[in-house]
Amino acid sequence: MVECRRPAKEDLVGWQQTRKQFGVSIGSFQVLQHCAADMLIALEEARSMCMLATMLAEKADAAERRRAITAAKVQIGRSGHLIGQQAIQLHGGIGMAMEYKVGHNFKRVTVIDFGATDPIAPSSPA
Repeated sequence: MVECRRPAKEDLVGWQQTRKQFGVSIGSFQVLQHCAADMLIALEEARSMCMLATMLAEKADAAERRRAITAAKVQIGRSGHLIGQQAIQLHGGIGMAMEYKVGHNFKRVTVIDFGATDPIAPSSPA
């Protein structure tokens, strides 16, 4: 799930290097560099939480396992949302085009996020 977010960041960086505004690459604008850095931080936070949950998945204490896995799920969702929104925003109108992969990827990951439930809870309602 974490790696689903990486293409959005990579596509944005490529877009910023090729798109020109006022005769220069938009990637040279400091505000856009800060947004790309925020996306990288969010991606690394999600990756780190995923690794932590993986390491704690073998713990004997079920409550600790549950907290780690749930925290990872929440962080991955938050990071993915931020990365997707920023990628679409910084691409402009083209980011929401149906045939453009940034918008498609964001929609796909959003559906996965909303469809996911508590990873440990039973699937039937209580």
